[in-house]
Amino acid sequence: MTCHMSVPGQPCFLASPKGIPSQRRWGRNSAESWDGNDESTSHSRRTSSTASLQPRLGPGLLLFPGNAQKQSPGLDAAGTKTIPNANDNHVPVNQQRSIRCIRRPPLWQPPPPSKGGPEEQELVPDQIPDAKRGATKLGAKVHAFIIEFLQGSSIHGFIYLAKLGLNFVERMLWFAFICVALFSIISLSKRTWHRFQTSPMVISMDRNKLVWNTSFPSLTVCPHKRIDELKVEEYILAHEEDFETEEDQEDFRDFIVKLASLTYDNLESLPLNKSFGISGEKYLDLLYELKWAFEPEISSGAAVKMFIYETQTEFGICHAVNSLVARYNSFDYWRSNDWSILDHGDRVTVHPLDGEIYAQIINLSTAYDVYFHGAGDVPSISKQRYTFPESDYTTVELIALEIYTNEEARAFTTKQRSCRFNYEAEDMQSVPIYSFGLCLSECRMFFALRACGCIPHFYRNRLRNGRRLPVCGLEGIGCLVRIKREIISLKSDKYKINCNCLANCDDSNFFVQSHLRRDVLFSFADVLVYIGGLVGFFLGCSALSFTEIIYYFTARFVRRMFFN
Repeated sequence: MTCHMSVPGQPCFLASPKGIPSQRRWGRNSAESWDGNDESTSHSRRTSSTASLQPRLGPGLLLFPGNAQKQSPGLDAAGTKTIPNANDNHVPVNQQRSIRCIRRPPLWQPPPPSKGGPEEQELVPDQIPDAKRGATKLGAKVHAFIIEFLQGSSIHGFIYLAKLGLNFVERMLWFAFICVALFSIISLSKRTWHRFQTSPMVISMDRNKLVWNTSFPSLTVCPHKRIDELKVEEYILAHEEDFETEEDQEDFRDFIVKLASLTYDNLESLPLNKSFGISGEKYLDLLYELKWAFEPEISSGAAVKMFIYETQTEFGICHAVNSLVARYNSFDYWRSNDWSILDHGDRVTVHPLDGEIYAQIINLSTAYDVYFHGAGDVPSISKQRYTFPESDYTTVELIALEIYTNEEARAFTTKQRSCRFNYEAEDMQSVPIYSFGLCLSECRMFFALRACGCIPHFYRNRLRNGRRLPVCGLEGIGCLVRIKREIISLKSDKYKINCNCLANCDDSNFFVQSHLRRDVLFSFADVLVYIGGLVGFFLGCSALSFTEIIYYFTARFVRRMFFN
């Protein structure tokens, strides 16, 4: 029995059949036989050659025993014994059987080099760059981290994105459900936030009459007679050079009377053929110089005393009763260039249990128009007015609609409240306080300035920033005549008008038999509750779920990515 080595220097183990002692030899480059015969050596070499045809695939050792055959007493011509065989009746066999030695195939072999050159060969693992290997490792960490978050999250539905045993279609269905839930949350939350920003207030009926305190109404009285004839004659005598003829003097008398009663409604009534040497900037000074002394008196049954203030309005020189803003439009206040906040005392209020409270105005020696409004506002040209004849005693009963805003609403913005308090006058440029009527008057003033390049004389022409606005003369008044309807309505097809005037937060209206109050309907807490309900309904998570997300993507993310 022989063993031939396919690789020099490697050990080979020999095995002998039963009854023949086995021996172990170390083979090098040639084979050896048991008896040293040449025939045996030749046969052994042939056997080794046959074994050497097997592929050398790597380290390892396999032992294949030879075929067990009966020895025959006959010998062939070479002296070798033969035995019969099914395939070959005369196969020479050595008396000693041989064991073939081959190597086990390796578990892995590198692929053969490509024909394109060394630069096209695939890199083996030891040749992968460190940057690429680090990116691959980081990507694996991120993937494992996301899987861990999805499987451990308390948000409903996330676990099914990483749950084992689900196919691709099932995962896509759960992903679609989660996307629909997220879209619904975002859409409804945006609508909720928009509602909180624009209309969180509601006007509700206050049925507790024991706490009602209704503001006493304010009224503005505008007399029909405003020019003193004696003062006009004195003015003509003092300026004879401007009135050469009697016709000029008569035209001036008519001009100054109509100028004193000039409003947007009767702009076309003013004669525009003669200016008498008077510029638009001097109109207001001339009217106060020639005005008639109208001095009404007032008495009331209220505990708080009420006053009458002279004020300049869009209807000319008038007198306001129980007003908190009339003094800011007085001629003396304008002429002194004053912008301070004035003290008007306490607001006059009436309780239903106090009975009827009255105010009586006497010494009205001329016909007059009356405008009823709240104490914190001014008369508007678009509101109804009441005309009373001279020496006529008239009684007017008023029922108030009171709207007041509670203290909680003061923390909201003006856009959320849709109203302004009188101290929120940062956008007002002609008065230091805010009211809805003053805002509309100022809007008309700037619209006239943009359309005609000047403003009517019954507005304050000096702004808070020190700018002086041009006052319309006869030519400017002619321009105002053409757009007076647009000025009154503040609507124009040619010009873009945006007054941005909000209602007074504390306001009084009359002739309405109700009592209203503005309360906070939708607070920030309501926003949190509403959005939290949406998130809980669609995703089944709570505030702790968001804490969990923050924890996973901060502390735990850093630990998993950088500290293993």
